[in-house]
Amino acid sequence: MSNPALRYSLYRLGIFAALFAAAMGVFGLFDMDGGGNVFIAIAIAAGLSAVISYRFLDAQREAMSEALYNRVQAAKDRIAEDNRAEDEATGAISPRSREAS
Repeated sequence: MSNPALRYSLYRLGIFAALFAAAMGVFGLFDMDGGGNVFIAIAIAAGLSAVISYRFLDAQREAMSEALYNRVQAAKDRIAEDNRAEDEATGAISPRSREAS
């Protein structure tokens, strides 16, 4: 996968699904009947998957963060270039160039 955000999200979802299945298996093993089993299993899976993801998916999280940072920087650079080109095309003088003259 080339998209770090997608990879990180799928890893997190996979960890959650595995833990949810394990929790539901444990509830089924002990034959605990009750309406709250699914919600308890979701809570257990969410808590454990958050801890496991924080501990073991550091490299994927860093790659996702770097990719997002690079996209934001590229967008900022494009906006700055567009503003500069617009200023040149309209002959606008920026406050910095007034101070220099």
